[in-house]
Amino acid sequence: MRPGVWLYWAAVGLSGLTLLLVVTYIVLVQGNRSVQLQVNQRQQFISQSIELGRINDALIRALAAAAANSNDNKLRNLLAQSGFTINAAGEPEKAASPTAAGAAR
Repeated sequence: MRPGVWLYWAAVGLSGLTLLLVVTYIVLVQGNRSVQLQVNQRQQFISQSIELGRINDALIRALAAAAANSNDNKLRNLLAQSGFTINAAGEPEKAASPTAAGAAR
């Protein structure tokens, strides 16, 4: 073999390895983007759920205050059906679930 032939084949082999590494990198980046998209969607759902939970709490408090102030039995019954009772101060309290009450006996 001539002295330059092994150098040529070494360069061809290294360029093939480089091409393989570039393709692998592209595949990994695309996979990472899809995972990041899923994580971002889940994070947005969690953030929106927390925000809606705050709105839900404020709505329940407003309904309880309205029921206490106007002595509205229909509104009290609606809150009771949803699992909330109104204390003397007009603040809603989460009622114990029937399964938890049955398990405690």
